[in-house]
Amino acid sequence: MRDRYQIYPGTPLLDLATPSAQAYHAEDRRDPKKSLFALIARPGHPVRIDAMRALKGSEGPGLMTMVEWGVMHWPLLNRKVMAVVYERPAGGRVMASITSEFKALEESELIRKAVTPIFEALKVLRSHNVTHRAIRPTNMFWATAEKDRIVLGDCVTVLPAFEQPVLIETVESGMCNPAGRGPGSYTDDLYSLGASLAVLVQGRNPVGHLDDDAVLRRKIVQGSFATLIGEGRMSLQTSEILRGTLCDDPLERWTLESLELWLSGRRLSPLLAKFEKRAARALPFAGREYSTARELAVAFCKNWDAVAPVILDGRLELWLRRSLDAKDKADAVSGVLRDAVMTVNEKRTAAFDLMVAKTCMLLDGRAPIRYKSVAAMPDGIGGLLAVAMVEGTEVKFIVETIVREAPKGYFETREAYSPENSIMATLYRDQKGFLERASIGNGIERVLYELNESMPCMSPFTVEDYVLDIRDLLPALNAAAKKVDAKTWPIDRHVAAFIGARANFDMERQMGDLTLPDPDRSVMGMLNLLALIQWRLGQGGLQGLATWVGTLLQPAINSYHSRERRAHIEKEIPRLAREGSLVELSRLLDAPEERAQDAHGFAEARATWASAQREIKDIEEGRVNNTKAIRFAQQLAALISMAIAFVTVVLLLLSRWF
Repeated sequence: MRDRYQIYPGTPLLDLATPSAQAYHAEDRRDPKKSLFALIARPGHPVRIDAMRALKGSEGPGLMTMVEWGVMHWPLLNRKVMAVVYERPAGGRVMASITSEFKALEESELIRKAVTPIFEALKVLRSHNVTHRAIRPTNMFWATAEKDRIVLGDCVTVLPAFEQPVLIETVESGMCNPAGRGPGSYTDDLYSLGASLAVLVQGRNPVGHLDDDAVLRRKIVQGSFATLIGEGRMSLQTSEILRGTLCDDPLERWTLESLELWLSGRRLSPLLAKFEKRAARALPFAGREYSTARELAVAFCKNWDAVAPVILDGRLELWLRRSLDAKDKADAVSGVLRDAVMTVNEKRTAAFDLMVAKTCMLLDGRAPIRYKSVAAMPDGIGGLLAVAMVEGTEVKFIVETIVREAPKGYFETREAYSPENSIMATLYRDQKGFLERASIGNGIERVLYELNESMPCMSPFTVEDYVLDIRDLLPALNAAAKKVDAKTWPIDRHVAAFIGARANFDMERQMGDLTLPDPDRSVMGMLNLLALIQWRLGQGGLQGLATWVGTLLQPAINSYHSRERRAHIEKEIPRLAREGSLVELSRLLDAPEERAQDAHGFAEARATWASAQREIKDIEEGRVNNTKAIRFAQQLAALISMAIAFVTVVLLLLSRWF
């Protein structure tokens, strides 16, 4: 990789692999003594390019140093992949699996070996404006063979929090589909640190016998601190950091400044668990009874089709108003119900689904966007869509989430205004517009690339070349020209959407021409779009792509009326294709002067032809004025007579002479 780092496919390192990336031995050719390893990301899945750019070369006592990253050819898969090279931790993984047991970390060692280095790592991350979102005991390593310091493992080869157990994530993040958790905030990282510390000081997962749903419910009912610590006994100092970082209210949870004060010996005000208000009488739903709004919201999302009747018959509003004494929520639910009922019949199903989604948001003001099977943070919908499309799973409900404006409902039901929310609301309004336009360059493919900067182009023409940047698109298509059916277009829906999302120059006209029904104009749109990219990026030597495009240009050639012009173009295309110039091909076929001259000549020819046709018809129908013909015949006869007389006189003179 980069003509410097040698990665050995035959030397896997299972102890350094992650659930989504395989690990292999690596060497630095300039410094062979340095101990390195490489992670090979799962092909096609989005990675965190922003974090890679930020963290490359960053050093800290609690960070595994990233040496290099980039796209490279991987012989085991015979395709290009994303590879990340790290300095190798010498002491191994802290916890082999989330269900295993290990030697607990002594409380006296907690600050020195774990909290201090990880605090420094979080400061480095914040300085680069990125979150880690992969802090967990199974992704922590001993930096040295003496096991005197813990470092955080990889966080860039997979979506944020994608591999995190529900145990380690906040209640809100644990509610999400793993791919939809989003980059989150630094308080999310601090919560994961607190949950990891709780495991480290106990030497085991305290709720390993429970499934994810049970863990989430226990956190909601009992609080995260009680769930992870339970009856465990520990010092006041350790209890303080765990209560601060595991606080379920993100507004009261410790910040990095709070953690810094704690490390400096300052004792902070103890945070006591705050439990959600319980109803005087439980609400029965789906075979169980619920006493808090948050529990009920979770149950609603798991039994989506059974929720609408509970809202429509007023049971939910009555329970909120009388049993829970939550009049504001009751009024809000009443408003959502009123809007849904007023919808016309043919759209009522969609309105009721949105009604359920908004109701769940009102019941739990900190929960993610939830719509049918979709559960994602606003900045996580793109990741959820990416994984679904890569793995070939259903995207229908994700599309409905955007088209039916569930994100807008999410922002409207938040208690506090945030500028970021306004930006996100605008973003999703744009995505809805793309989805409502089904033409090439729009649709679900456009949304995929708009919401995922790190998503490589998924076109079958480019998928093996891992095209992340528009600069790599034409070379990838050029390479694909040798393997594809020459009758297919190089611009499919994914290529067009990728160009639309990644290009930073105007190409509205060319993209519009692609969608035209006329074959000659659409094929010229395809050629002009590719030529524009080649010209703007200054890329040459695209003989394969130019030849491929050249074979598709017959409709554009036939749009010329002059046989001579068509013959000239057909003769020139192979020469320009050998030069690899899409720009010159575009100029040849789309020259305004030539087009105007051809149109003018064709107009003249049509006029002459039409005049001749009219005259023929007039003659055939006897409607021609004969005066002109008689006069012409008389003149012709006179000329012929004079010619005969002249010849006769000459012959007589010659006969007399001789």
